[in-house]
Amino acid sequence: MSEMATRDQLLKQIEAYQTNQARVNNCIGRLTQMDTAMITPLMVANVSRQLANESARLAQLADNIDSTIALTTHTRTQAQRLHLSDIPAEPISIVLAQSDLMTVARLKATARHFRNALRPISRRIRLRKAIKRAGAGGVVQFDDQLSHGDVMKAMCVMEEGGESGWGEVADTLRLSEHWGHCQLPVTVGARDLQTHATKADYSSLPRFCAQWMVVGRHVALRRPTAQQDGTLQLFRHSNEIRLIRNEPNFAITINPPLHLPNRPVHPFSQHPFQQHAKPHDPPVRCRILWDDGVGWTTAGVNNGCVSASASSLLKVLMLVHRGMAVGGISQSPLVAVDRSVRGGYLDRKLTRPPHTPLDECSHVMTWEAVGDNQNVHIIIRTTEAPAAGVANDAPFAQRFPRTAAKVRRALGPIASIVLDGQAP
Repeated sequence: MSEMATRDQLLKQIEAYQTNQARVNNCIGRLTQMDTAMITPLMVANVSRQLANESARLAQLADNIDSTIALTTHTRTQAQRLHLSDIPAEPISIVLAQSDLMTVARLKATARHFRNALRPISRRIRLRKAIKRAGAGGVVQFDDQLSHGDVMKAMCVMEEGGESGWGEVADTLRLSEHWGHCQLPVTVGARDLQTHATKADYSSLPRFCAQWMVVGRHVALRRPTAQQDGTLQLFRHSNEIRLIRNEPNFAITINPPLHLPNRPVHPFSQHPFQQHAKPHDPPVRCRILWDDGVGWTTAGVNNGCVSASASSLLKVLMLVHRGMAVGGISQSPLVAVDRSVRGGYLDRKLTRPPHTPLDECSHVMTWEAVGDNQNVHIIIRTTEAPAAGVANDAPFAQRFPRTAAKVRRALGPIASIVLDGQAP
C-alpha cells in the first residue's frame, strides 16, 4: 500500500472515531444533568457496564497508538543515525580511543556507514595516538598510502605492547640516527607490515624482536663513502631468528644458557642477565663479528658473546661497525680492575639490573664474553677529537678531557684507577 493510501485510510478511521466520541461526550453531559431519581438501578447497571468496557478499550487504543508513534520515531531515528557523516570526528574518536581493536572491527562490520566513517578517523586520530602512547612519537610513522586493512594491522602492532611498548625500539632507532644509519621518523609501509603473516606469528616472538622485524630494514650500516655494509635487520627463518644476513651462521639464540662454553659456571647464585631478564627483550647470544678484510662474518660455534637483551646487541653491533668500519673512535688502554676494590663498587654495578645506564649515560649496552670472574676489563671509547697541542702518548684523560669528565662521574670511586693510574 502506498504512503498516500495509508494516510487516507488512517484519517477516515480517525474522523469516524472523533465523530462518535463527540456524540458520546454530548450524551454523557446530558446524562449528568438528569435527575437521578428518574434513573432505575437496571439502567444505571447497564450504562456503567458499557462505560467500563469502552473505557478499557480506549485505554488499549491509547497504548496501541503510543506504541505505534514510539516505534515509528525510533525507526526514523535509527535511520538517521546511520548517516554518520554529519557527526563530528571527535566524538567518534573518543569511542575509538576507549575501544579495543576487536570492538573497532565489530563497529566496522556493523554497516557500511560505520565502516566509511571510521576509516579516516582510525588513520588520522587512533593510529597517531597509538604511536604516541607506545613511546614511538617522532620515531616511527606509517605510510599515508596504507590500505585500511594495513592501518588496522598498524594499530595492532602499535597497541600490542601497551603504554611505552615500543620504548626499546625507539631508543635503538634514536641511537642509529645519531650514528647516521637512518633518518627519523622511519616510515613503515605495507611491505614492512607483511613481515608477520598473522597476529599469531607476531605474538610468537619476543616483542622487541617482532617490532624490530618491522623497522629493521630501514637501518642501513653505511660508511662515509656511502658504501653499505648491510642492514640491521632481523629475519625469521623457520624457528630461527637471523640478524643482518638471512644465513644460517647469522642466527642468534634467544634466552641462551648463561654460562659460556669453556668458562666456569657464573659465581652468583643467579646470573644478573637471568635475574633481571625482560621477557619482551630477552638475553641473546650472537657469533657475529667484523673482519676488516671481509666485513660481517661469524665466530666459531663455541665462541661469541651474550648480550643482556636483543636491543643491547643491536647497539653493540652499531658501535662495532662505527669503530671498525667507519672509524673516528679513539679508545683508552685496557685497565683490569678487581671487582671488589673501593668498597666493591664494580661488583655492585655488575650485579644490579644490566639494563640500567651508568650515571650521566643515555644508553646502556651490556654483554658478557669469555674471561675470568674477578677482574673487569675497562676500555673507554669516544668520538671526541684529541685536544690540540697534547702529545699522542699523553694520558687518555689529557687527550680527551670532555670524555674523561663524563667518565669520572660514571665510574665513581674507581675513576682514578682507570684514568689516573692510581693503585687500587
